[in-house]
Amino acid sequence: MSTSGSVPLPGGPGDESPKKLDAFVRELARAAGELHLSRLTDPGEIKEKAPKDLVTEVDLLSEELLISRIRERYPDDAILSEEQGGEISPTGRTWLLDPVDGTANFARANPLFCVCISVVEGDEVKHAAVGAPRLGDVYHASSGGGAFRDSASGETYPLRVARAERLEDSFVGVDFSYQGGSDPAKNNILEVFRSCWQVRSLGSAGIRGAWLAAGYLDVSIGTRNTAWDYAPTALLVSEAGGSVTGLAGEPWTYDSDGLVATNNETLQTEVLRLIAGG
Repeated sequence: MSTSGSVPLPGGPGDESPKKLDAFVRELARAAGELHLSRLTDPGEIKEKAPKDLVTEVDLLSEELLISRIRERYPDDAILSEEQGGEISPTGRTWLLDPVDGTANFARANPLFCVCISVVEGDEVKHAAVGAPRLGDVYHASSGGGAFRDSASGETYPLRVARAERLEDSFVGVDFSYQGGSDPAKNNILEVFRSCWQVRSLGSAGIRGAWLAAGYLDVSIGTRNTAWDYAPTALLVSEAGGSVTGLAGEPWTYDSDGLVATNNETLQTEVLRLIAGG
Protein backbone atom coordinates (compact mmCIF):
# COMPACT_ATOMS: atom_id res chain seq x y z
CA MET A 1 0.00 0.00 0.00
CA SER A 2 1.36 3.42 -0.90
CA THR A 3 2.26 5.81 1.92
CA SER A 4 1.52 8.79 -0.30
CA GLY A 5 -2.16 8.87 0.62
CA SER A 6 -3.30 7.97 -2.90
CA VAL A 7 -5.00 4.74 -1.76
CA PRO A 8 -8.04 5.31 0.44
CA LEU A 9 -8.19 3.57 3.79
CA PRO A 10 -11.41 2.08 5.17
CA GLY A 11 -13.39 4.01 7.73
CA GLY A 12 -14.51 7.61 7.98
CA PRO A 13 -16.65 9.97 10.04
CA GLY A 14 -19.83 8.30 8.83
CA ASP A 15 -18.50 4.77 9.09
CA GLU A 16 -17.52 4.04 12.68
CA SER A 17 -18.50 0.40 13.14
CA PRO A 18 -15.98 -1.51 15.27
CA LYS A 19 -15.10 -3.74 12.33
CA LYS A 20 -14.31 -0.84 10.01
CA LEU A 21 -12.41 1.04 12.69
CA ASP A 22 -10.35 -2.07 13.41
CA ALA A 23 -9.54 -2.36 9.70
CA PHE A 24 -8.48 1.28 9.61
CA VAL A 25 -6.13 0.78 12.56
CA ARG A 26 -4.48 -2.19 10.84
CA GLU A 27 -4.09 -0.32 7.57
CA LEU A 28 -2.49 2.58 9.39
CA ALA A 29 0.02 0.16 10.91
CA ARG A 30 0.86 -1.24 7.48
CA ALA A 31 1.23 2.22 5.94
CA ALA A 32 3.61 3.34 8.70
CA GLY A 33 5.52 0.08 8.33
CA GLU A 34 6.06 0.70 4.63
CA LEU A 35 7.50 4.09 5.47
CA HIS A 36 9.82 2.51 8.04
CA LEU A 37 11.10 -0.03 5.54
CA SER A 38 11.66 2.60 2.86
CA ARG A 39 14.08 4.38 5.22
CA LEU A 40 15.55 1.40 7.05
CA THR A 41 19.10 2.16 5.98
CA ASP A 42 18.55 5.92 5.93
CA PRO A 43 16.95 7.05 9.22
CA GLY A 44 17.96 10.65 8.54
CA GLU A 45 18.99 13.01 11.30
CA ILE A 46 19.16 11.37 14.72
CA LYS A 47 18.78 13.49 17.83
CA GLU A 48 18.71 12.90 21.58
CA LYS A 49 15.50 14.14 23.22
CA ALA A 50 17.11 13.19 26.52
CA PRO A 51 20.23 11.16 27.36
CA LYS A 52 20.00 7.89 25.38
CA ASP A 53 16.46 8.70 24.23
CA LEU A 54 16.64 9.00 20.44
CA VAL A 55 14.35 10.43 17.79
CA THR A 56 15.00 10.04 14.07
CA GLU A 57 13.66 11.84 11.04
CA VAL A 58 11.56 8.74 10.37
CA ASP A 59 9.86 9.00 13.77
CA LEU A 60 8.64 12.45 12.79
CA LEU A 61 7.62 11.46 9.26
CA SER A 62 5.75 8.41 10.50
CA GLU A 63 3.95 10.50 13.10
CA GLU A 64 2.91 13.05 10.45
CA LEU A 65 1.59 10.22 8.26
CA LEU A 66 -0.50 8.72 11.06
CA ILE A 67 -1.90 12.01 12.34
CA SER A 68 -2.79 13.31 8.89
CA ARG A 69 -4.74 10.18 7.98
CA ILE A 70 -6.56 10.10 11.31
CA ARG A 71 -7.44 13.78 11.03
CA GLU A 72 -8.74 13.24 7.50
CA ARG A 73 -11.23 10.59 8.57
CA TYR A 74 -11.90 11.37 12.24
CA PRO A 75 -11.34 15.12 12.63
CA ASP A 76 -13.08 15.28 16.01
CA ASP A 77 -10.99 12.58 17.69
CA ALA A 78 -8.25 13.47 20.18
CA ILE A 79 -4.67 12.34 19.53
CA LEU A 80 -1.81 11.75 21.97
CA SER A 81 1.45 10.88 20.23
CA GLU A 82 4.96 10.43 21.52
CA GLU A 83 6.67 13.26 19.64
CA GLN A 84 3.92 15.86 19.17
CA GLY A 85 2.13 15.25 22.47
CA GLY A 86 -1.58 15.96 22.85
CA GLU A 87 -4.12 14.80 25.38
CA ILE A 88 -6.59 12.03 26.14
CA SER A 89 -10.21 13.05 25.69
CA PRO A 90 -12.23 12.68 28.91
CA THR A 91 -15.43 11.94 26.99
CA GLY A 92 -14.66 11.05 23.37
CA ARG A 93 -12.28 8.85 21.42
CA THR A 94 -8.48 9.20 21.58
CA TRP A 95 -5.72 7.78 19.42
CA LEU A 96 -2.45 6.84 21.17
CA LEU A 97 0.50 6.76 18.78
CA ASP A 98 4.11 5.72 18.95
CA PRO A 99 5.32 6.25 15.37
CA VAL A 100 8.52 4.20 15.87
CA ASP A 101 8.73 2.11 19.02
CA GLY A 102 12.28 0.85 19.40
CA THR A 103 13.92 3.89 17.83
CA ALA A 104 17.38 2.91 19.08
CA ASN A 105 16.96 -0.42 17.27
CA PHE A 106 15.65 1.28 14.13
CA ALA A 107 18.59 3.69 14.08
CA ARG A 108 20.90 0.67 13.76
CA ALA A 109 18.65 -1.24 11.31
CA ASN A 110 17.94 -3.79 14.05
CA PRO A 111 14.67 -5.55 13.03
CA LEU A 112 12.99 -5.21 16.46
CA PHE A 113 11.05 -2.00 15.97
CA CYS A 114 7.39 -1.31 15.32
CA VAL A 115 4.58 1.22 15.20
CA CYS A 116 2.07 1.23 18.07
CA ILE A 117 -1.50 2.45 17.47
CA SER A 118 -4.34 2.32 19.99
CA VAL A 119 -7.88 3.67 20.07
CA VAL A 120 -9.23 4.36 23.54
CA GLU A 121 -12.55 5.51 24.93
CA GLY A 122 -12.67 6.52 28.57
CA ASP A 123 -10.41 4.09 30.44
CA GLU A 124 -10.87 1.27 27.92
CA VAL A 125 -8.58 0.35 25.04
CA LYS A 126 -10.95 -0.53 22.20
CA HIS A 127 -8.58 -1.27 19.31
CA ALA A 128 -4.83 -1.70 18.98
CA ALA A 129 -2.23 -2.67 16.41
CA VAL A 130 1.50 -3.30 16.63
CA GLY A 131 3.07 -3.33 13.19
CA ALA A 132 6.57 -4.84 13.02
CA PRO A 133 7.41 -4.42 9.33
CA ARG A 134 10.90 -5.89 9.38
CA LEU A 135 9.36 -9.07 10.81
CA GLY A 136 6.41 -8.91 8.42
CA ASP A 137 3.79 -9.01 11.19
CA VAL A 138 0.87 -6.87 12.31
CA TYR A 139 -0.49 -7.86 15.73
CA HIS A 140 -3.94 -6.49 16.41
CA ALA A 141 -6.90 -6.76 18.75
CA SER A 142 -10.31 -5.27 19.39
CA SER A 143 -12.14 -5.25 22.70
CA GLY A 144 -14.15 -8.45 22.97
CA GLY A 145 -13.07 -9.54 19.50
CA GLY A 146 -9.87 -11.44 20.23
CA ALA A 147 -6.23 -10.89 19.29
CA PHE A 148 -4.57 -11.87 16.01
CA ARG A 149 -1.38 -11.79 13.95
CA ASP A 150 -1.48 -10.91 10.25
CA SER A 151 1.54 -12.30 8.41
CA ALA A 152 3.33 -10.74 5.47
CA SER A 153 1.64 -13.26 3.17
CA GLY A 154 -1.81 -12.10 4.26
CA GLU A 155 -2.72 -14.99 6.55
CA THR A 156 -4.34 -14.30 9.92
CA TYR A 157 -3.64 -16.34 13.05
CA PRO A 158 -5.34 -16.10 16.45
CA LEU A 159 -3.10 -15.23 19.39
CA ARG A 160 -3.07 -17.12 22.68
CA VAL A 161 -0.72 -16.71 25.62
CA ALA A 162 1.60 -19.57 26.60
CA ARG A 163 0.90 -21.94 29.50
CA ALA A 164 3.73 -21.30 31.98
CA GLU A 165 2.30 -20.73 35.45
CA ARG A 166 5.52 -20.48 37.47
CA LEU A 167 8.12 -17.76 37.18
CA GLU A 168 10.92 -20.34 37.24
CA ASP A 169 9.53 -21.69 33.95
CA SER A 170 9.00 -18.27 32.36
CA PHE A 171 10.68 -16.04 29.83
CA VAL A 172 10.53 -12.44 31.11
CA GLY A 173 10.60 -9.57 28.64
CA VAL A 174 11.70 -6.20 29.98
CA ASP A 175 13.68 -3.14 28.92
CA PHE A 176 15.09 -1.88 32.18
CA SER A 177 18.19 0.29 32.56
CA TYR A 178 18.90 -0.17 36.26
CA GLN A 179 20.71 2.75 37.85
CA GLY A 180 19.40 2.48 41.40
CA GLY A 181 16.77 4.71 42.91
CA SER A 182 14.22 5.17 45.64
CA ASP A 183 11.31 3.29 44.05
CA PRO A 184 11.10 -0.09 45.82
CA ALA A 185 8.89 -1.64 43.14
CA LYS A 186 11.40 -0.92 40.40
CA ASN A 187 14.31 -2.05 42.55
CA ASN A 188 12.51 -5.30 43.35
CA ILE A 189 12.19 -6.17 39.66
CA LEU A 190 15.74 -7.49 39.97
CA GLU A 191 14.30 -10.31 42.07
CA VAL A 192 11.98 -11.19 39.19
CA PHE A 193 15.04 -11.55 36.98
CA ARG A 194 16.73 -13.83 39.51
CA SER A 195 13.66 -16.03 39.82
CA CYS A 196 12.70 -16.55 36.16
CA TRP A 197 14.05 -19.01 33.61
CA GLN A 198 15.46 -16.41 31.19
CA VAL A 199 15.28 -12.65 30.57
CA ARG A 200 14.67 -11.11 27.13
CA SER A 201 15.47 -7.44 26.47
CA LEU A 202 14.04 -6.55 23.06
CA GLY A 203 14.24 -2.77 22.94
CA SER A 204 10.56 -2.41 21.97
CA ALA A 205 7.65 -2.39 24.42
CA GLY A 206 5.17 -2.95 21.59
CA ILE A 207 6.88 -6.07 20.28
CA ARG A 208 7.37 -7.33 23.82
CA GLY A 209 3.64 -7.13 24.52
CA ALA A 210 2.73 -8.63 21.15
CA TRP A 211 5.11 -11.54 21.71
CA LEU A 212 3.58 -12.21 25.12
CA ALA A 213 0.14 -12.35 23.51
CA ALA A 214 1.54 -14.71 20.86
CA GLY A 215 3.07 -17.06 23.44
CA TYR A 216 6.73 -16.24 22.74
CA LEU A 217 7.18 -14.67 26.20
CA ASP A 218 5.45 -15.28 29.53
CA VAL A 219 5.94 -11.96 31.34
CA SER A 220 6.30 -8.37 30.16
CA ILE A 221 7.30 -5.60 32.57
CA GLY A 222 7.38 -1.90 31.74
CA THR A 223 8.77 0.62 34.20
CA ARG A 224 7.84 3.95 32.62
CA ASN A 225 4.61 5.85 32.12
CA THR A 226 4.27 5.72 28.33
CA ALA A 227 0.64 5.04 27.50
CA TRP A 228 1.25 4.88 23.74
CA ASP A 229 3.63 1.93 24.29
CA TYR A 230 1.62 0.02 26.89
CA ALA A 231 -1.96 0.41 25.65
CA PRO A 232 -1.46 -2.16 22.86
CA THR A 233 -0.04 -4.64 25.37
CA ALA A 234 -3.01 -4.12 27.68
CA LEU A 235 -5.48 -5.05 24.95
CA LEU A 236 -3.49 -7.71 23.08
CA VAL A 237 -2.60 -9.66 26.21
CA SER A 238 -6.08 -9.41 27.71
CA GLU A 239 -7.71 -10.58 24.48
CA ALA A 240 -5.17 -13.42 24.21
CA GLY A 241 -6.12 -14.72 27.66
CA GLY A 242 -3.51 -13.08 29.88
CA SER A 243 -3.50 -10.68 32.84
CA VAL A 244 -2.47 -7.00 32.92
CA THR A 245 -2.03 -4.60 35.86
CA GLY A 246 0.09 -1.71 37.03
CA LEU A 247 3.27 -2.32 39.06
CA ALA A 248 1.28 -2.34 42.32
CA GLY A 249 -1.35 -4.75 41.04
CA GLU A 250 -3.98 -2.11 40.35
CA PRO A 251 -5.91 -2.14 37.06
CA TRP A 252 -3.65 -0.66 34.39
CA THR A 253 -4.60 2.84 33.22
CA TYR A 254 -2.89 5.56 31.21
CA ASP A 255 -1.67 7.11 34.48
CA SER A 256 -0.08 3.93 35.84
CA ASP A 257 3.61 4.14 36.73
CA GLY A 258 4.33 0.98 34.76
CA LEU A 259 2.84 -2.27 33.52
CA VAL A 260 2.98 -5.95 34.41
CA ALA A 261 1.49 -8.43 31.94
CA THR A 262 1.62 -12.21 32.26
CA ASN A 263 0.04 -15.41 30.94
CA ASN A 264 -2.42 -15.87 33.80
CA GLU A 265 -3.48 -14.74 37.26
CA THR A 266 -1.27 -17.30 39.05
CA LEU A 267 1.89 -16.02 37.39
CA GLN A 268 0.70 -12.42 37.76
CA THR A 269 0.34 -12.90 41.51
CA GLU A 270 3.84 -14.34 41.81
CA VAL A 271 5.45 -11.52 39.84
CA LEU A 272 3.54 -8.82 41.71
CA ARG A 273 4.49 -10.37 45.06
CA LEU A 274 8.19 -10.13 44.20
CA ILE A 275 7.84 -6.56 42.93
CA ALA A 276 6.12 -5.68 46.23
CA GLY A 277 9.06 -7.13 48.13
CA GLY A 278 7.31 -10.29 49.27
